[in-house]
Amino acid sequence: MIRRIAAIVILGACAVGLYLGLSTAQPAITIENAKAVPVAGRDGMFMVTLDMVNQGSASTFAGASSPEAQMVMVMNPGHDGAALVVPGGGKGSLAMDGAHLMLRGGGDGFSAGGFLPLTVTFENGQQIATRVIHSGAATMDHGADGVAVTPAPTLTLIPPNRAAAKGFEMRLSVENFAFVRVTDGTAHVPGEGHAHIYLNGLKLGRLYDTRFDVGALSPGSYDLRVALNSHDHRPYLADGVPVAAQFAFTIP
Repeated sequence: MIRRIAAIVILGACAVGLYLGLSTAQPAITIENAKAVPVAGRDGMFMVTLDMVNQGSASTFAGASSPEAQMVMVMNPGHDGAALVVPGGGKGSLAMDGAHLMLRGGGDGFSAGGFLPLTVTFENGQQIATRVIHSGAATMDHGADGVAVTPAPTLTLIPPNRAAAKGFEMRLSVENFAFVRVTDGTAHVPGEGHAHIYLNGLKLGRLYDTRFDVGALSPGSYDLRVALNSHDHRPYLADGVPVAAQFAFTIP
């Protein structure tokens, strides 16, 4: 009888351990800062930006929907069809300068300061309900100019020996450029700024250093891009082309 009870206790402990192990491997994403920015000259059309903060394993963004929208679609210029993976333990942002959502609708009741329901979906079936706030007077403009300085900055990526599924470190080197952390709204200072990091077009964030970590990723093909930007968020240009570097890799 004692042996039977002991066996049951051991099996129960194993089951709990297995459950906890599985649960820690599951995606745990929260949606933050969801905004709908009116598109200039197109009534009822909005660009939606938001942050996906991932405390779990790598998870692939699949799309979004809203019962109050006529259309919600993913736009990812230059990376159509590429998987938008939010790295484990990291953040991925739908942003104007990368992959983002375009939404049509909302009706007359959706005005400055108002909210629209939005459901964000991931390929594993996870669905997260959130609300998007109408940003008001701010309007989206894809035509923001870059900035050129002399001498022009240069950027080189130094990839790891192996891009591992559990994550890896990236390094970069710059010339004629200094990473300087400032508050938003700071005016342009030639040769200063920050970098933006993109993974298959999904913005991973800003960079103020010559090294950064990429979190755990799902199997697949990836294009990591880093671009230099001014304090006022304009891309630095050299010969009319953004100062950027890319690293293509595959997670088996």
